[in-house]
Amino acid sequence: MLVLTDLTRFKDNDNVCMALLDENNCHCYRPLPYADRDFVSLNNIRPGVTVSADVVPATEVNEPHVEDCLFENAVWQDRLDEESFHLLLQRDAVDSVHEAFEGLVTPQNRCVPAGTPCCRSIRTVRIDPLSLSVSTSESEEGMKLRMGFTDVAGDRFRHTPIADLCFHAEALRYAEQDRLDELNALLAGGETVYIRIGLSRLYQSRSGKQGFWMQANGIYVFPGCFLG
Repeated sequence: MLVLTDLTRFKDNDNVCMALLDENNCHCYRPLPYADRDFVSLNNIRPGVTVSADVVPATEVNEPHVEDCLFENAVWQDRLDEESFHLLLQRDAVDSVHEAFEGLVTPQNRCVPAGTPCCRSIRTVRIDPLSLSVSTSESEEGMKLRMGFTDVAGDRFRHTPIADLCFHAEALRYAEQDRLDELNALLAGGETVYIRIGLSRLYQSRSGKQGFWMQANGIYVFPGCFLG
């Protein structure tokens, strides 16, 4: 059985990128083409939901996005209980962003170079629960949400883009109500935290730097992780 672990938002359209873990071996799959928000809403797709599907390898897969595939005959089913979802993430997790991406992502460098990609594009990372916080900044596009965290190996990452669809919507609601302190207090009360750290598709920044950029694709605080 496959378990949905990530609903990744796009800032400029309604596409949603899904990622799932195989319950048996924690192999990660990312079905293409992308779904959209209407499909996600209509099928009540949320983190922890299971799906039965025939997985077909994509015709062309390039590192780091080796998880790309096609789903055929997909049937969306029940949602795992919180304990089972927690155990799945626990089995898949590593202790640091450094380990997750072969040392290519650091607090000083959030971009994996296009010419030297790592072997995968998404991992589960264990986080120090007391380190998690959400902040806002203003830009030409309006309010932006960012996350700070420290992995259990001790590396501190600041101002990480929040790509998690469900968490972003909930955090934005708190921010718009000027209640971020309340949200951060709730996050700090968690006993265990995992972040599904992902790498973007190939992107060139305003400064001209090109590569695959780090983002928070799934944010789970136990107990009470299901914000969506």
